Amino acid sequence: MRRQTLGIAAVIAGAAAAAPSVWQTVTHITDETYRAPEARHGAGHVQYHMAREALVTAGAFGAVGSILVAGPELSPALWRAMACAVGGFVAAMWSGGPTTGLWAPNRQAFAIHVASTSALSLGVALLRPRR
Repeated sequence: MRRQTLGIAAVIAGAAAAAPSVWQTVTHITDETYRAPEARHGAGHVQYHMAREALVTAGAFGAVGSILVAGPELSPALWRAMACAVGGFVAAMWSGGPTTGLWAPNRQAFAIHVASTSALSLGVALLRPRR
């Protein structure tokens, strides 16, 4: 039971650590400085992607939260679903590096990404069902 409690705490800590990054993404949706007039699909296309990212994040964390309250022991299928949701969120957080060469816009953002990734990954590892 202790391993499960630590896993849940780590997942919650990872989500909390990501909150400033998620909030910043949400505020970019209506920020006029995030418009790109030269974008082929319209000036607001970047903001559309910010909105999509915010909604996908809400879905991922909603799924993870639902799975965590599902019961004291995760089934292998539920654990895999949680691992996929966390993995998708974490991969998106780090996608800037390989696509643009910028892993995070500043040191604070980088620290948030590291803290969130570390805690979420630890939580998922601790919650893995025993065979």
